[in-house]
Order: sequence, then C-alpha cells, then structure tokens
Amino acid sequence: MRIRLELSSEREYIKLPIGYNELIQAMLYKSLSRLLAKFLHDIGFFYNKRPFKLYTFSRIISSYVKIFKDSNTINFKSPIVVYISSSVSEITETLGENMLQKDYIRLGQNRLNIERIDILKPPILYENKIKVRTLSPITVYKTFLKEDGKKFYRFYNPQEDEFKDLIKQNIKKKFEIIKAQNIEDFDFDIKPLKESKKTISRYKDFFIEAYEGEFLLDIDPYIFSTIYDSGLGAKNSQGFGMIEVMDYEE
Repeated sequence: MRIRLELSSEREYIKLPIGYNELIQAMLYKSLSRLLAKFLHDIGFFYNKRPFKLYTFSRIISSYVKIFKDSNTINFKSPIVVYISSSVSEITETLGENMLQKDYIRLGQNRLNIERIDILKPPILYENKIKVRTLSPITVYKTFLKEDGKKFYRFYNPQEDEFKDLIKQNIKKKFEIIKAQNIEDFDFDIKPLKESKKTISRYKDFFIEAYEGEFLLDIDPYIFSTIYDSGLGAKNSQGFGMIEVMDYEE
C-alpha cells in the first residue's frame, strides 16, 4: 500500500540538513503506534536471521529546492510531497490513520501542517517488461573485512553484473517473507533506460552510494507486484529504492 503525503509550513521554505533521510524515518516512527514503531525499529521481518523492514519512502519533492553547501542544509519551498509505501498494509494504514488525527507533525525543527493524504492505487501489470523511475535512489552493496578487521562496503553501479544479481537476491528474500513461501529461480534483469545519476547520501555517520533514473525491468509481474511497495535493493527503510511504474493501466 502506498500513500502520498503533502505537508506545508507557515514559512515559505522548509529547512533541513542535506542528509534528511533520518528525519523522515523518525517522523514516520513517531506517527505509528508505539508498539508497531518499536517492532519495526527493533525487530522487523526476518529472512534467515536477517531483518527486513518492508517499507520505504521517497525523497522530498518540492517546486523549488536550494542547497547551501557551506551550512550543509537544503531548503524546500512549501508545500512538499513525500511518498511512503509498504508491502505490509498495516504499516501504511496505521500511518495514514494516525496522521489524520494530528493537527501537525514535526520534521526536524519544522512544524508542518498535513494538507492531504492520498492512497494510491497499485499499478496493473500484464507484461514482463516494466519501465520504472526512482523516487529515491537504488543502492546495493557487499560487505568485506579489511586486514585490520574493520568492515568495508563495496557499492555497485548499474553497469556491473552484481547490481542486477544483488537486486534479484533481495527480491527473492522479500517475496519469501511476504508470501511465506519459497520461490525457485526466476528471470530478472534491470537496465538503465538512460544514463543513471550517481548520488552519495549520508545516513547518520554512514555514506551510501546509490543510483537514480529510469530503468527497464524484466520480471514476472506477480513477483514484482508483491515486492513493489517494499522497494528495490537495500536500505529501503532508510529512504532508498522507492520506484514508481511508468506508463501503466490504472
């Protein structure tokens, strides 16, 4: 289930740090019930002892954006839009219901009014070839150990085979969690429709390399529709891998 959240400020601009993903995540947790927020934050849904949150969110969308590198801040012209989705409908349903009961919410130091909340219909898909665009960039990586025992994260770009392979592995895990059934090997491919843009984002003290743009997926529509709202790739609950389908039948 996917919702579109429109927020406004009494001020002309909403000021945030450039690495604002953590603030959106905090806003979402505060808008859930305490029990559900604690479950998602501390536990999640497990696949072979590895937790998955099964939700994601978009970057902030605004009619005008200005970055101030000297102060490491970014200004968004009010109002702003954020998309939130989850393959577990209870998460987005509870989020929407709780937000409707609030007079305002806080995003960082900003007090924001909730102008509207829209529930979006899922795309109806019939073909294996699916065009998508990112609402937040896609990231995949592997973890290695250096000689000194410290971890090293190797991120992959869309031109590398590992990019496709890691996304496919991630899809398999999410599908098996959501459907509670094993899935055999399946056909999958992902290719940029045009040159993708590399982004470097900071989440807490961790730098994440990711890619945004338009992609062509080759995947069974049923498998895709199952994991669509949980995001592609890794770190979805930190605001990565949210996509929307282009040119589909409503």
